[in-house]
Amino acid sequence: MLDAGSFVLAAGHRSHVSSIEDQASSNQTMTDSLWKKALLGAGLGLLAGAIVLLITSVLPAFESFENKTFDLRYQRKLDYQSGDAKIEDIIIVDIDNRSLEKLGRFQQWPRSYHARVIDYLHAGDAACIAFDVLFVERDANSAEDSLLILSTKNAGNVIHAMTLEQEHPEAFLYKMEKPPEGFEAARFTLPLPPKNVDALNSFDRFDGKLMELYNNSAGLGFVNFLPDDDNAIRQMPLFLNFAGQAYPSFALAVVMQSAGLARDDIEVELGREVRGRKSNNGGVVMRIPIDNKSRVLVNYMGSQNTFRYIPYYDVLEQRVPPETFQNRIVLIGASAAGLADLRPVPFAAIFPGVEVHANVIHSIRTQNFITKQPETLSLVTMLIFAMIAGVITMIWSPWLGILVTVFLSVGYTLLTTSLFISRNVWIPQVRPLFSFGVAFISVMVYRFLSEERQKQLIKGMFVHYASELIVNELIRDPSKLKLGGDKKYATAFFSDIKDFTTYSEKLSPEALIAQLNEYLSAMTDIVLEYGGYLDKYEGDAVVAVFGVPVDQTDHAERACMAALDMQKVLVDLRKKWSAEKRPAFEARIGLNTGEMIAGNIGGKNRFDYTVIGDPVNLASRLEGANKMYGSKVMIGEETYGQAKDKIMARELDFLRVKGKSRPVRVFELVGRRSDHFDEDLVAAFTHFARGLELYRLQEWNKAIAEFRRVLALNPHDGPAKEFLRRCDIFMQAPRPANWDGVFEMRTK
Repeated sequence: MLDAGSFVLAAGHRSHVSSIEDQASSNQTMTDSLWKKALLGAGLGLLAGAIVLLITSVLPAFESFENKTFDLRYQRKLDYQSGDAKIEDIIIVDIDNRSLEKLGRFQQWPRSYHARVIDYLHAGDAACIAFDVLFVERDANSAEDSLLILSTKNAGNVIHAMTLEQEHPEAFLYKMEKPPEGFEAARFTLPLPPKNVDALNSFDRFDGKLMELYNNSAGLGFVNFLPDDDNAIRQMPLFLNFAGQAYPSFALAVVMQSAGLARDDIEVELGREVRGRKSNNGGVVMRIPIDNKSRVLVNYMGSQNTFRYIPYYDVLEQRVPPETFQNRIVLIGASAAGLADLRPVPFAAIFPGVEVHANVIHSIRTQNFITKQPETLSLVTMLIFAMIAGVITMIWSPWLGILVTVFLSVGYTLLTTSLFISRNVWIPQVRPLFSFGVAFISVMVYRFLSEERQKQLIKGMFVHYASELIVNELIRDPSKLKLGGDKKYATAFFSDIKDFTTYSEKLSPEALIAQLNEYLSAMTDIVLEYGGYLDKYEGDAVVAVFGVPVDQTDHAERACMAALDMQKVLVDLRKKWSAEKRPAFEARIGLNTGEMIAGNIGGKNRFDYTVIGDPVNLASRLEGANKMYGSKVMIGEETYGQAKDKIMARELDFLRVKGKSRPVRVFELVGRRSDHFDEDLVAAFTHFARGLELYRLQEWNKAIAEFRRVLALNPHDGPAKEFLRRCDIFMQAPRPANWDGVFEMRTK
């Protein structure tokens, strides 16, 4: 058998275990709620990502935006490379303004100039000589053409440029079904499968008439630029389709010549790479990443003049030692503004076309490329970003969501810029960032609409049952209104009209309802005034609770003050009703404080926010117990303990209510501590307290004397009358010697 100390210890242990279990349950519920929100946010983010994918696929403007972010990254990259030395293995013989000043208009230069340059470069043992100059028409002096052709043939390593055009019927330039007559196309085209050739960008015409020059070249490559919509050159095609044949670019032809690769040594896998294999051993000497149109991203090594430039005039006049060109690739091209070979690039409005080719050649030779994130991975990144944004925005506050969204967006931008600078990887920025923004906005709109709907639901549920302050607090933080049940420490309130059944039998239904509504309106206003929640009306009874659904640290005090104000208002109402010849309603009130279950309780489609539990039941019993004592407001011991600093109350009894084994100490609430009490009333309360003490000691005669003194001071004191009655009974039927003073109520 447990002694008292053991009982307290065991009860404390159970309480601790219960507390841990409650905390664990609360944590699990919170975790489940967060998971649901996260999944919903991820779903909305995924939907937003799909919308972004659709929009960006339809509107070309987004590709332009992405290109601009690419350009900005390029500028940052070149800022880091600004101190690098010039590249010497590719030399540009530059037709510059000085050369034009010395030699006159370029269009009037004899082609023998170019022949002399070829001969001098050949004598200097240049690895490859490549003309980024178009010799389309025959010279008026055929001897000049002959000298150029002869020098080209003798050098054996000269690459000439060609250009392909679209048809222009209005200018009588029609589509050509085959290469020009006399052109040895088989030497210069690459044997790609027909399906690959058909996938390439296609052109209708071969622009050139000097077939002897082309046929005596070591190689031939097109110099067509296929810029983006803003005319900037970010990528170059390595192959173009003309008359069903694949022609190499100028840069690829130069690389093939310098690396000793024949046309059969080239393998093409569109959308992946171009491979160059040595015929003698089959080893791969180069890999070039390309898209499905054979385009390679141009890896610009720096701004203009990153490569070594030597004026054309100085080479022609042999002012440069021939060994300068030994084992080097030499490109002959123009930087002079009047020769129309200046192009916009990602980081500059004008840039020599010949240096664009030089960058492509250098990139292939050094196997140093810019690679773009694969489309599939890009889409996955975009969707992940959208889902992250959705989750963040759904589970965090809007301002924190904005802050984190901005932080992640900036972080992603810095990361992709850093990877471009350090690893030459182009990771799209616009789609992921746009998906981030769209997901954020989508979830915010959803939250706004759902929270507005929730606000209206809360308002509809509580506007007639709780004060405006509580309703606004619930709207601000709906988590305080938990669906299902939650343990709350609160104060339950029950009131009932004394002898209401008698009144209902005497009054007509119309008169009864009218007066009852007047009574309930006045009582409800007071409940709401003190921040209580009106649980329900049960006929003439008012059921309320203080401390839910919004926590209130002073809920017991609020309930007591509301009960006192109700009794005060009823005094005035009774005067009014008496003057109107209507019944003077009196109300009995019971208050009790404790841990109860609060939440939405009911069926799946119909439920009410209410409270249940032993403390609630006890409040109801205390309201009924007033009848026995003739009191108006009875409160439980816990309520008294919470509000005793603000209220005046006298202990009434030690009760064991029906259905409960544990007795409770109960008090009669008589006023506020700030109220003025006359001396007779204070004296009456003092005598009652003495009488109650003597009653519990079974000193019946002495107790009776004290209770009679109470009645002498206050003839209407109901509790004193009740204890006089009990003393008389107990004198006739003595209590056991170990009687604990508990009075057991047999009725509810």
